[in-house]
Amino acid sequence: MALIGVTTRTGAEAFNILERMIAEGYTGRLYPVNPRGGELLGVPVYRSVSEIPETPDLAVISTPRTAVPTVVKECLGKGIKALIVITQGFADADEKGRQMQREILDALEGTGARLIGPNTIGVANFYEGRFSTSFIDFWCPKADTAVICQSGIFLVGAADFTGGLGLGIDIGNAADLHFAEVLEYMGRDPRVKVLALHMEGLKDGRRFMKAARRVSRLKPVLCLKTGRSEAGARAATTHTGSLAGEDRVYEAAFRQCGIIRLRDAEEMSYFTKTFLTYPFMRGRRLAVVTISGGAGIMAADAANAAGLDMASFDPQTYTRLANIFPEWMEVHNPLDIWPAAMTRGYREVAKIALEAVLSDPHVDAVLFITPAYQDLAETPHLDVTDIVNHLAASHPDKPLALWVIGSYRREFAAKAERENRVVVYPSPEKAASSLAALYRYHQEIKNSPSLPAPEFADAEEETIEALLGRAGEEASGILNEEALDILKACGIPVLPYRRASSPEEAVRAARELGYPVAVKISSPHITHKTDVGGVKLGLTDDRSVEEAFHHVVNAALACKPEAKVSGVIVQPYRPGGAEVLLGCRQDPVFGPVVVFGLGGIYAELFQDVSFGIAPLSREEALAMLKETKAYRLLQGFRGQPPANMEALLDCLLRLGWLADRWPQIKEMDINPLLVSATGVVAVDARMIVQR
Repeated sequence: MALIGVTTRTGAEAFNILERMIAEGYTGRLYPVNPRGGELLGVPVYRSVSEIPETPDLAVISTPRTAVPTVVKECLGKGIKALIVITQGFADADEKGRQMQREILDALEGTGARLIGPNTIGVANFYEGRFSTSFIDFWCPKADTAVICQSGIFLVGAADFTGGLGLGIDIGNAADLHFAEVLEYMGRDPRVKVLALHMEGLKDGRRFMKAARRVSRLKPVLCLKTGRSEAGARAATTHTGSLAGEDRVYEAAFRQCGIIRLRDAEEMSYFTKTFLTYPFMRGRRLAVVTISGGAGIMAADAANAAGLDMASFDPQTYTRLANIFPEWMEVHNPLDIWPAAMTRGYREVAKIALEAVLSDPHVDAVLFITPAYQDLAETPHLDVTDIVNHLAASHPDKPLALWVIGSYRREFAAKAERENRVVVYPSPEKAASSLAALYRYHQEIKNSPSLPAPEFADAEEETIEALLGRAGEEASGILNEEALDILKACGIPVLPYRRASSPEEAVRAARELGYPVAVKISSPHITHKTDVGGVKLGLTDDRSVEEAFHHVVNAALACKPEAKVSGVIVQPYRPGGAEVLLGCRQDPVFGPVVVFGLGGIYAELFQDVSFGIAPLSREEALAMLKETKAYRLLQGFRGQPPANMEALLDCLLRLGWLADRWPQIKEMDINPLLVSATGVVAVDARMIVQR
């Protein structure tokens, strides 16, 4: 290893990587480089990379940032193929730093060398001794966990974040090596059982998803994505653009590629421990055995919030438990064992109750709530650590989780977890969410088939190409009615329309289409027609159409005098059916993104929407629908007939295909899409095309 820019200072605050590596017992050859030369800690110091007598396998660079590009070139000239740049101040800083980072990447091109960083503490490998390129001395137990992060704190603090570490890579700015490549590498390592990611952002989202789909079927991939705020959402002209904040798109991408998203750092710790401890979980049915009725209710609430079900016991279980319970006490789940424990002894009752529910065929996992109010040595009658470990070993097919209450919880947890058979959680919420993640991985992610997105041979691709070509030549790149033509060519049912530039033309269009009709303003500069009084519905005769023409044009111009108004469009008026929104937009990280949710004038108010990365498989499209409250409405709410879900799914799939096939479509809304028992029809649409 070449340690370039190593400080000549030593001691606690020197942050000297050479000193650290010697202290950790690194057995390879070390070549510190510093212009002063001489000797440091008994090791010769070289004045430049060129003086090193052989070609190192790895160069760790921690010089001032202005020297880094030159040093990188010297390393490449020496034939070094692996580089870690510790130094900060590149793309994470100012324009000069960004220019220097581009210079480094240009130097790498064509050499076959790869670089981690800049702005990183590098790598850690605790499978091979205690190897780490960190300039910070840290301790962490070895575990079958790999960490990929964009902040060194997740490596030096791995004892807290993941409970241990096998491999770790801080990719920093990810100028060269990034998440997708490192994820693929970690996925191939058989020693790694769980992968934990800390992510600030991605560059090539689609490549990352491709890698994650493969790896997540081999081992659990957990991700703490920071930067959830909608403050960074880009300004947009359509509903879809304003709704599709960055974090929602990441959420959709993670769901589709099998990544389990973490809400906070504590979940990273407990989810990791859960996956390393329990082999699997067959179903959602949870039994709660508790010393407190109130705590049991809390656990039931937590289970419901996490998507778990409270198990209904088998009749044989009720009989076994009734034999130890007071005659006045009813057996149910949650199971409060304290009244029985006060007469028969806590350890005996806990053992009988846990054995009964773990043996129950209607139970998939058990949460045991037990006390640790005093030192275990002083309260051996409450120490059930041996019992829970014995029962966990006897029932390896069912996770036995613990929520321990009391000031000696940590001491209890240390003893209970010694055999790596159970996990002690700090709250019922963490226990339930961890078990729910375990269930989801083994039953919904690990063995889920990778199904292709459908193709649509009936779509009129030449028509779509021609319409988009003409739109790209327009000054605004905005399509209103023409968007309906593109949807029709794509195979999505649309409501017929006629343009009218005068009241007379509007009347002729209404007669041709048949009354009743709707009259709407036609302008590329008006997105929300109802906001400017630009819509009149349910018109039944010629006179009302003439009046509607004047009204919508005058109202629109009064609200937006700068808007270019070409007249109106006339459509058949089709009341009835649920109004939903379908949309798409081009995301800078993941490419085409599809949106579904409640439509009409309430789309932005309620934001009952879900997202998917296009193109979609049928299963992914159905999952998008089920994420929303609108799905319940479409299923037939309060006596309403259920909507034609197959027709809706077909529209969503076709829109995803359209967005993926023609990336020049920057944003698009279908709002509303009317969904009824008989089918679907697009009433209004708006599209922005890249010029």
